[in-house]
Amino acid sequence: MRNFVLLLFGISLSVNCVMAEEIDSLIAQGDSLMAIYEYQAAGDKFGQAVALDSTSVEANWKLANSLNLFAELQPKDQQLELYEKASQAAERTIALDSLQPEGHFQLARALGKIALFKGVFKSIGLAKRVKKEAEITLELDPDNDGAYHILGRWHREVAQKPKFLRVPMGLGEADKKKGLPLLARAVEIRPEFIHHRLEYGISLLDLKYKEEAKEQFELCLTLPAEGPLDIKYQKEAKDYLAKLNKNN
Repeated sequence: MRNFVLLLFGISLSVNCVMAEEIDSLIAQGDSLMAIYEYQAAGDKFGQAVALDSTSVEANWKLANSLNLFAELQPKDQQLELYEKASQAAERTIALDSLQPEGHFQLARALGKIALFKGVFKSIGLAKRVKKEAEITLELDPDNDGAYHILGRWHREVAQKPKFLRVPMGLGEADKKKGLPLLARAVEIRPEFIHHRLEYGISLLDLKYKEEAKEQFELCLTLPAEGPLDIKYQKEAKDYLAKLNKNN
């Protein structure tokens, strides 16, 4: 009997080791695909890893990240479902490890997009959660440029509605001017990241700082594009510059 129990223990241990190796391999494959901007294929690998072990913190947050990035490159009518899947993976990450900043960041990222789809003021709870998750990210990772980016955009998007209408909703603190230094901080931490400069430029333009905005849009075009999203952001920057030049 003792030998039989030991045999079962040995088989279980061997199976667990093989599964752990397979999960590590899937995550490594996903990482390699992310490095060449194959977001969908990377997400498939991370998803397979989660299917084998739903308690893997790394596989869950990396799945959320790949879904967030892949969604942005898809037609509008396909994006919402992907962002919702990303938010679910991020929620799982937080449930497994609330001290993992990437879980909170990816959740803020996904929920921010979902709120824009549904309408910020038709999804007040989502808008509040976006800010909360971005702030938690910064508590855990004070130099997280993405969280500064999200908070900067949050102030701009939420402050589109007059303050007297927002106060009863609990969104009175949103202020376009408060968003500027947050986006500037994102740029300071990661100056080569085109998306930070694009959104900083949009916020500057929104506040009528036309020359400063133009400078950011021009910088977007001088920075090297490192993937399909950068090409998309550069096109947006070019469109903003064309409009500015046309109005001058």
